[in-house]
Amino acid sequence: MKRFVFMLALTLSCSMSSARSPKPVRDMLSRILPNNGDAAKFKCRVVAGAADYFTLSCDGTSVKVEGNNNVSISTGINWYLNHYAGINISWNNFTATLPKKLPVCPEETHAAKADYRYYLNFCTHSYSMAFWDWERWEKEIDWMALHGINLPLQIVGFETVWKEVLMTDYGYSLEDVNKFVTGAAYYGWFFMNNMTEWGGPQPQEWYDSRKEVAKKIFRRFNDFGMTPVIPGYVGMIPKDFLSEATKGVQAWTAPDCIVNGGSWNSFTRPYFVNDTTCLKEFAANYYKAIKTVFGDVLQTNYYAIDPFHEGGVPNGVTSAVNSIRAMYHALTEYDGNAFWVAQHWQNNPTTNLTHSIPKDRLIILDLHADSRAHTDNDGAHTTASGENHQWIWCMLNNYGGNVGLFGRMQTMINAYYQAQKNATNTNLKGIGTIPEGIENNSILFDLVYEMPWTNADYTLDTWIRAYVAMRYGVTEQSDTYSYRTLVSAWKRLAVSIYNCNSSNQQGTTESVFMQRPSDKPSVVSTWAFSSWYWDFDQVRTAAYEFLKVKDVMAGNNNYQYDLVDLMRQVLADHGKEVLESIGKADGSEKVALQNKFLDMILTQDTLLGTREEFRLGNWISRARSLAGTNTAFADLLEKNARMLLTTWGDQPQCINGQLHDYANREWNGLLSSYYYERWNCYFKTGSYEKPFYDHEWPFVVASTSTPNCQYLPPNAPYAYGTFSPTTMDDPVETASKVFNKYLPNFIPENLSN
Repeated sequence: MKRFVFMLALTLSCSMSSARSPKPVRDMLSRILPNNGDAAKFKCRVVAGAADYFTLSCDGTSVKVEGNNNVSISTGINWYLNHYAGINISWNNFTATLPKKLPVCPEETHAAKADYRYYLNFCTHSYSMAFWDWERWEKEIDWMALHGINLPLQIVGFETVWKEVLMTDYGYSLEDVNKFVTGAAYYGWFFMNNMTEWGGPQPQEWYDSRKEVAKKIFRRFNDFGMTPVIPGYVGMIPKDFLSEATKGVQAWTAPDCIVNGGSWNSFTRPYFVNDTTCLKEFAANYYKAIKTVFGDVLQTNYYAIDPFHEGGVPNGVTSAVNSIRAMYHALTEYDGNAFWVAQHWQNNPTTNLTHSIPKDRLIILDLHADSRAHTDNDGAHTTASGENHQWIWCMLNNYGGNVGLFGRMQTMINAYYQAQKNATNTNLKGIGTIPEGIENNSILFDLVYEMPWTNADYTLDTWIRAYVAMRYGVTEQSDTYSYRTLVSAWKRLAVSIYNCNSSNQQGTTESVFMQRPSDKPSVVSTWAFSSWYWDFDQVRTAAYEFLKVKDVMAGNNNYQYDLVDLMRQVLADHGKEVLESIGKADGSEKVALQNKFLDMILTQDTLLGTREEFRLGNWISRARSLAGTNTAFADLLEKNARMLLTTWGDQPQCINGQLHDYANREWNGLLSSYYYERWNCYFKTGSYEKPFYDHEWPFVVASTSTPNCQYLPPNAPYAYGTFSPTTMDDPVETASKVFNKYLPNFIPENLSN
């Protein structure tokens, strides 16, 4: 399969068809700019050329954008929207309206300094995307195009590939397949060879519907000229393969043909094909199944393959090097132009991989680049002869889809630009983001995907000023007071909570409201390695400044979202202070502080209920909708959705695997019906001895028959299907009330206005 490349120059209006498919850019514009005929105000021209670039200009009546492909043109459109029209298309703001008078823009050209602009983590497909339908995927692909992304990871529908290969080539039944394939919320780890046998089973209609969504995704990628990275074969096999396969196993007779893959966080790993002849055979059938399931609509040469992810080589594997070479042989037999895409995560990739794959056929995603300020490829990532493999500088800012302000903004700016200056020597080929969860901290993603297109390097100051103008549509000239106030607020955030100085901290410092109850603040998830490294008063002052412009900015969607998210952080910070006071108090003072803490949880729940992005009901309604009229399957999908965010798995994984609360979310619904219940029970009884069965698992299985439920708030919606995605109350006024209620005497210092 070969990636389509535009080779002919052609001119088009955005109201005309492209050479590749019907009207991809025009259609995108009609979705993001649906009002007043705004979409037709862009005139676009595709020009032949291998290097990615765009040129744009505006004479006040139309915007002209020229580029070498549809992704470049879309990036140019976004540049105009951001830097001239004051429009920031983001996860909380997918549509906008152009100013009545188009801002004039002199002609300017931007060339990409990164061949690859990569996007997504396997985990993202579970923590954020597990229950997306085509409508949501369409919005995301528009967002990708606008941000210049040309190499996204795509795993939707690949459970159908496994069903195809096991049933067609090895005689499995659907029931047997479902004993191997995980439930929908856990595909990220299934495809990384971490786990199996959990979260299912899925009916035939699930496989059929997800295959069709995948085909729509691939078609849209083709329209824009994006190339997906897809799951390659990593050597995994069902543990019952030799007993359940009824055909195609004539050669599978060698001793230790397959070996136990071990465990991952107390989950069962798939078995591993140890015999290299059998590995090549199964891999060939796997790749054949990809072709059968998706046909020519899937066009790529890029394959994500991490055979020994998080756990190393299983015991019993005869030779990791020979296994990798067999995988590469099978891959290149299928696709002679294939690129093997591997993650630099923990100690991988090892020389087993890097010395086995030829130079320029391996691409390494550096997941540590932003946290450890990497400016060159790690020395362990060279070929056997010492040459550098290709690599992509990546930001990994989010773990578990947790909610919270977080980043290393200054470090990122310095490190990436320095890495780009060394690109020729280190074989740097791109930039990317590889978060475990998305739909948060948009400022970081906008920064990452603008940096390779800038003509002058951003400084922290110039980026903040540019971001405020694009995010809220105000400038020094249009509204001096609001602009300067918001710039001041964001500068405070940039040097405090967006300036994490630890290379080990994994994502945001989680809110104490979500921790398992105790009398002192602690981390929520096991491997967070987090601390409260920022000055709380800087964040509070930023919130104070946001509120100073609420009368002017209240109607701005991005402002509303950011204000709620910022006030959520302020309340979470204050919760940490109150919990510290609880640990030092006794008697009536302690009871009063406990009641205040519980009230803060419910207040946070109310605040976050004003935005759909922070509602558990939105997550659950998406999950249930994918089941159609199959109520039993809808309940199973909801169980997946609840479990992933709370216990993560059953008791062994929750406790022995230490996965509880890894994917915690500070969301409306979860706060009032899960986290509040844990804390209320703890404060009333003075202990928290049986957290799983008495306080956590009932939420997952929608049971209110256990004694702890007497501590639930009135009418707590434990039953499946009862969390609403519908927002309540005004976000700006609610945020203002929260600040005045809990910080009425706060006196900010060093205000700019």
